[in-house]
Amino acid sequence: MDMTVVRKGQWIQLSNSIDAYVLSVLSDTELLIGYMQNGIKPIKENVIFDSGSWKFKSTGPSGGYLREREADIVRRGKGLR
Repeated sequence: MDMTVVRKGQWIQLSNSIDAYVLSVLSDTELLIGYMQNGIKPIKENVIFDSGSWKFKSTGPSGGYLREREADIVRRGKGLR
């Protein structure tokens, strides 16, 4: 996967095939994203671009719950806002 410009409000796919909504661009290689954990909980977490794909920055639980508007966007999923 080539490194492309990623913007807030864009959907990306993580290396484990999870669709994620970009909440904030922290650097060229780090993002704050929102995603549905186990298809149930809207979670925010940091990801990094490593070895050609986006991956969770932490190997253990490190995210927090999304609330309100951002949670609604993530619940609706890719293609719907």
